Amino acid sequence: MRDIDDCKDAIKTFLKRNRDTCFVAEDDDGRIIGAILAGNDGRRSRIYHTAVDPDARGRGIGSILVGRVVETLRAIGLPKVAVGVPADNDAGDDFWERQGFAVRDDLVYRELPL
Repeated sequence: MRDIDDCKDAIKTFLKRNRDTCFVAEDDDGRIIGAILAGNDGRRSRIYHTAVDPDARGRGIGSILVGRVVETLRAIGLPKVAVGVPADNDAGDDFWERQGFAVRDDLVYRELPL
């Protein structure tokens, strides 16, 4: 994650604004082994971060987290959800494809640091 927009205070603000669309997965001892941060503006929704502890991967935790977000966003009435994947993250790209997310070739993602 990047310091410019993913510092501790920024994540706290995001969680306050999106408390119904962010989830964690815990093991039997209560240790966090997965997390997903998603949000919406009332019209569009986006998954910003998804992570699963490397030792807990391959057990469907990421898929469960994504499913929970999709279910919640549908209940809110949003028509779709987007996710960005770094171009060099082949494992992440494969994961999102398995979740049913399609590649959009008609968009170029741009940003302006403030």
